[in-house]
Amino acid sequence: MLTADLVHVRRRGDRLTVVPLAEAERPRARELAATALLLVRAHVGLPRGALLEAWSQVAIAPTENRLARGLFKLALDACEFEEGAGLDPVELRREIFTQAAAVRGSGRDFDRAVVLADIAQAHGLDVDAIEEALYSDLPTAHVLRKADLPSPDGLLAQHDLASHQSILLRAVKVQARVFSASAGGYRALFRKLKFHRLLHTITELDRGAGYAIDLDGPMSLFEQTTKYGLNLALTLPAIMACDTWEVRADVRWGKDRRPVRYHLRGGRESSASNNAGLPDEVAALLADLRQQESPWQVSPSEAILALPGLGVCVPDLEFVHRGSGQRVFLEVLGFWSRAAVWKRVEMAEAGLPFPVVFAVSKHLRVSEEVLPADARAALYVYARAMNARAVLERVEAVAAALARR
Repeated sequence: MLTADLVHVRRRGDRLTVVPLAEAERPRARELAATALLLVRAHVGLPRGALLEAWSQVAIAPTENRLARGLFKLALDACEFEEGAGLDPVELRREIFTQAAAVRGSGRDFDRAVVLADIAQAHGLDVDAIEEALYSDLPTAHVLRKADLPSPDGLLAQHDLASHQSILLRAVKVQARVFSASAGGYRALFRKLKFHRLLHTITELDRGAGYAIDLDGPMSLFEQTTKYGLNLALTLPAIMACDTWEVRADVRWGKDRRPVRYHLRGGRESSASNNAGLPDEVAALLADLRQQESPWQVSPSEAILALPGLGVCVPDLEFVHRGSGQRVFLEVLGFWSRAAVWKRVEMAEAGLPFPVVFAVSKHLRVSEEVLPADARAALYVYARAMNARAVLERVEAVAAALARR
């Protein structure tokens, strides 16, 4: 991801736009990308500091400094660094400093080389190995182990995408309109939204025109804005994978956090995979449910359930009764906002055409009693992790309530 200072934007009034690379600039940009990738590959097995030093020697004109730094950062993001194996540098420093203090306290002449030689002998190493391990926990000493690098053109494409993503990191509110020729395309996008735990509302547009998605931006939250903003930015490729799409955002930009508006639209421009697995807690629940003795067969849901005038429900799991074939859905709201939960309650009270269990974290402070026992939906409030037996009890209760009607 790019930081704000690495993004070339133009601000006119309250409008913010990303300045794209001109065609005349692309050959040089491709050359810079190739240089960054070449240096990274050449420094596998070497310290980060050596790579940074090599990059500092590349001839870069002042007018291309921002682009070059951005490309190099994205190349670094694809790298895996780790501390060199061997001695714990914190313990080693403590040992050296303790021995040095003892030498000084004894009145003997202090000689750094002698102290290091004694420590090296105690560990069965040479002095050079001790010197190398002494500050091996510093970032510049971390060793580049491997790098999953794209081609130069691929790195340029990442740079173009990352420029737009960096703006969403500073969004207060995001509105998207998407259209996909297949229901699977919608389902993949909606699952991605839930996988990243984004606060969102989905509304079906008239006449098969697609869906409108309202998302809270990281700047609207009081905490965890960095992680939430990153998750929001990571969802942009999924939006861009739709057949047609449009994104509008209210953004706080610059050091002064000035409010600006951002707009981006296009067609299917992303080749990135739009598939998203289940969130960890849902995957764990699914595994537990499949271990239970139950008449219900459970699987990830592929349904998109719309209630006209009230919104869209995107369940995570689908329960099918092996005997009757009756279906019950489970949607995990987890750590969403309380407003999202009350929206589901409103949908249930309006008369859902399908039975649903809504799983809600207790941190949202909503009682299961807000829905009556004879409703076509139920709330399951859980603490740290969802319990498979408790979920099955709610599924049975909802199914029984529907049978009594």
